[in-house]
Amino acid sequence: MERIYEAVYRVSAVEEPLSADIGVVYAGSAVWLYDVGAIPERLSEIDTRGLPVFCVLSHFHPDHIAALGAIAPERLFLGANTFKHVGRGEIVREDILVGDVRVFPLPSSHAKGSLGLEFGGYAFLGDGICSCTKGGREAYNTGVLGETIKRLKSLSAEYFLLSHDEKFVRKRGEVIAELEEIFSKRTKDSAFIYV
Repeated sequence: MERIYEAVYRVSAVEEPLSADIGVVYAGSAVWLYDVGAIPERLSEIDTRGLPVFCVLSHFHPDHIAALGAIAPERLFLGANTFKHVGRGEIVREDILVGDVRVFPLPSSHAKGSLGLEFGGYAFLGDGICSCTKGGREAYNTGVLGETIKRLKSLSAEYFLLSHDEKFVRKRGEVIAELEEIFSKRTKDSAFIYV
């Protein structure tokens, strides 16, 4: 595990086979996992310290959830679309606060029903700020991107943690500025912004 800051860690993403970053937060009397990746063996790198495990699945793509069968979290938080794939857990439709951990819905062009996790000065966003593919091109849904930016501005975290990103830890202002630059290219005649 790589230490990001005090009680915030990650197990890095890998390309072959594709497996997302796994966020790890030691908060209060539980260990929080943000995504579980696709390789069950990667979960053995996580020291649970004998504490209960709470898990947040960012979205339903296999590289983020396929290893779920390798653990038995005491609580599992997910969006409604992810629930359709997993079949269990607590569906998050609005912010929930468990101790110092906030789990929140994150509007996303990449995957409908995405979730984020905020703890301390950090917010795990998974692929929540990524584009989708529309007609073979990378694109953002214009309305959803506006909601994504609004949601990110409502967070208090100073740093955003982005799965699969070359620079996993990014400054909040830098990420919001990049998304606002993309949003500024919207046109009246298209529901999508192509990048």
